[in-house]
Parts: sequence; structure tokens; C-alpha cells
Amino acid sequence: GGGSGVACAAEAEGAVARRQREQQRQFLLAGEKKGFAAWWKRNARLDRKALSKMGLMCVLSYGFVSNVNAMLTMCISTYVAMVRTGASPLVNADALKQFGLTYGGLYIFSNIVRPIRFSVALAIAPLFDKAIKGFQTRLGVNRGVAVFLMVFLANVCGTFVVLFGGLSLCSALTGVPINLSQIGSLVKAGKAARTAVA
Repeated sequence: GGGSGVACAAEAEGAVARRQREQQRQFLLAGEKKGFAAWWKRNARLDRKALSKMGLMCVLSYGFVSNVNAMLTMCISTYVAMVRTGASPLVNADALKQFGLTYGGLYIFSNIVRPIRFSVALAIAPLFDKAIKGFQTRLGVNRGVAVFLMVFLANVCGTFVVLFGGLSLCSALTGVPINLSQIGSLVKAGKAARTAVA
């Protein structure tokens, strides 16, 4: 009857979740079993498609980690440009050039350490799952709505908080004023730097 169908569906969902957790565990432990160098080389080739096989929470957490990484790269590059030129890359050509050079170098480094980003994403994936279940319980919404809320709060709002908070901190530490309404020029410069080093 209906009850047995629901039970079967729940059991199947639980089996999928267990399989995904096991894949995550194997990923994290692979370095210990095969050596760190082998683990690093193998996981440097991982992409979002491979990550998606480990479950939705891993995809969401990796998106969050990638966004934070990109925003921190932008903030650090801005800080270096301000320190070395005494001007904001938003209004000064020399500062913007320095921003691009720093951003390009950090982007290369970020790609080299990508396996670490994957590991961090896997480590925090359970927190995303816990938060989504919390939304479902407290707000009485279905899983789809809860996932949307998590993406909006973590991957959208969280990204802007890191970016604007980081740039404001750069301005406070260097004494160089920054007009956050002109942030688009930094985004374009960052994109150009990524293209140049790709």
C-alpha cells in the first residue's frame, strides 16, 4: 500500500545518502592510503561533475567555498594595490594594473591548491545539510525551498558580505578611500587577469 511505498522511497533515499557519504569519506582518506602526492595529483583533476556524484550538499558547499575564495582573492589584490600605489584600483590606472598583476598570481595559486578547496567543501557539506533540514523544520517548507534559501543566504548574501566587508577592511587598514559603487571595474579587471593567465 501507500505506507510501504513511502517506506521503500525513504529506504532508497537513505541508501543514496549513505553511498554519497562513503564517496566523501573515501575522498578525504585517499591521501592517507595512497600518499599525499598521489592524492593531490588525482584530485587536482576533479571537477564539478565529479563532485556532483557526491551529492547536492557537496555541490552547494563547493559553490560557497569557490565564491569566498574569489572574493578573498579580489580583496587581497585590492589591498596589495593600495599598499604599493597609495591609491584605489577603482580610480587609479597604476593601482588597477597592480591589482591585475596580483590577482593573476593569486588565481594561478588558487588553481594549484584546488584539491584543498574540494576538501574544505566536503568537510562543510554536512553543515549545509544540517542548515537545510533546520529551515525545513523551523519554517515548515519543503526541501526545494530550503535549498533555495541556503543558496541565497550562503552563496549570494555571504559572497557580498565577504566582498564588501573585505574591501572596507582594506580601506580602513590602508587609509585609502574606496567607492564600493564602482566595484564593477574590479570584477572586469579580475576577469581580464584570469583570461591572461589561463
